[in-house]
Amino acid sequence: MLKRLSSLSPVRSVRRFRRILASLETIPELETKIEQCIVAYQKDARFADRVPAFRASARPEPVVAHVTDAVGRAAVHDDPCPHCVVEEFVPEDLYDEMMSALPSPVFFKQQEKTREEIQVPFGFAPAYSRIVWDFFYARAIEDALLPALTSRFRPALDRVIARYWPEFGTWHDSGLRLCVTNSRLLLRRPGYVIKPHRDPRWHFVTCLIYLQKRDAIGAYGTQLYRLREEHEPAHNSPFRLELSDCELVKDVPARRNAVLAFVNSAGAHGASIPSDAPGSLERYVYQVQFGPDEPAKQRLIAALSESDRPGWLTKLAY
Repeated sequence: MLKRLSSLSPVRSVRRFRRILASLETIPELETKIEQCIVAYQKDARFADRVPAFRASARPEPVVAHVTDAVGRAAVHDDPCPHCVVEEFVPEDLYDEMMSALPSPVFFKQQEKTREEIQVPFGFAPAYSRIVWDFFYARAIEDALLPALTSRFRPALDRVIARYWPEFGTWHDSGLRLCVTNSRLLLRRPGYVIKPHRDPRWHFVTCLIYLQKRDAIGAYGTQLYRLREEHEPAHNSPFRLELSDCELVKDVPARRNAVLAFVNSAGAHGASIPSDAPGSLERYVYQVQFGPDEPAKQRLIAALSESDRPGWLTKLAY
């Protein structure tokens, strides 16, 4: 190969060399796609009987009723931010299906060594995974959790409206509706750390659904922090803080079939898995966030005061 390159002009040699490098860079990506196809085929074959069985048994009404009741039972607390912990979030049979239908890690996009994620609904995954999680997303999240939390967090949403858009009156008066603005499965491994932070401002509500096996302990949950001095973010990107800026208020355990939901208006949250945890440990969490859709966002931006607008428009480059 080198001999062939040396016989070309310098310009053509560089071009040829760049093409060779580019083709080599695609090999790991191609290998991953091949592995995904193999795993999808194997799981589709293994769960061939489960797909029609799930379709036949999955009924929306009991799931919506169960989730709505579970959210209604959860106590809402205001310190350090409006939040609640919902226990027994979905029916046990659906939760068991969700755990069985978790995609293999090969389908997750690796952010770094300890952080991987995949968007929900899935773009590519085994049929069983897609069918189960599509049902969960449509029924448990969009049809039930979203309206139930909008109702439970109505006083907190009223305070957000009063702070930034007082002319709108209350949340109900504003005519605004929340929609899903982010939906993803997170996979975290030993050594993972995310310092105290507040999520991007347009995600008004964040929910973390802990996905634990039946015999797993509720370790490596989420920490809620009070800021020693509450202050206004100057941007709409994640508002990152140091531990020295915060006081721990609550350590929410990652219990099976439980949800931590909070209004993203005050305080901070963080999480970590110690580096000396078992190397095989995999912590799965489903994260869904609710906020205004794009037309509503533009309406809200137009109504902001001149002093508040930069904090909702400015995006940090990390």
